[in-house]
Amino acid sequence: MLSQQHAQRIEQAVKAAEVATSAEISVCILPASGEDRGIAAIAGALAFVVVQSIGSMLWLDPLIVAGVGVVAAILVFWVCDRFDLGLRCLPARLLVKDARRAARTIFLDHGLDNAAERNAVLLFVSRAERYVEILPDRAAAAAIEPAHWSAIVDEFRQRMRKADLGEAAAGAVAAIGKLCALHFPASGANPDRVSNQPIQG
Repeated sequence: MLSQQHAQRIEQAVKAAEVATSAEISVCILPASGEDRGIAAIAGALAFVVVQSIGSMLWLDPLIVAGVGVVAAILVFWVCDRFDLGLRCLPARLLVKDARRAARTIFLDHGLDNAAERNAVLLFVSRAERYVEILPDRAAAAAIEPAHWSAIVDEFRQRMRKADLGEAAAGAVAAIGKLCALHFPASGANPDRVSNQPIQG
């Protein structure tokens, strides 16, 4: 989860960036886009089986062994779930596939495809997978070369090595805003129809 300070920093950056453009900019930061609880459950079950096997070899009281097995299973499940160990066991291509799917789901679920000019842009970050993507709607994708989005993602990654997540995201939002302002400058009332608060899982 983002700290309140980071969330406010990102929200301010979105608000400032949207002043100069008609594009809607949104930021989503998830702890993980994939679900690794299945692997955590399997690890917990294996821990229970191992404790049962050791207990039966040592001729220990079956009731005590069962209790220790349940505690071990719960502990292993919690550790795997808490530290996203299941995700680390999955192949990188599956992680990327899950993250891409999650980014598109967020884009649609938050109505970013409903912008009148079809120029909404989503900055999507999934921390466990270390996945970052900029997802533009149709008009923004047509008007702006993919290399520009890639450059902003690369800059975000570099900032993450030197600064915190809030600063890195705010910098990426400012860059997205400048790029969108070139192609979709603000005009008239320029209503802000999408929340500026970062989306969190």
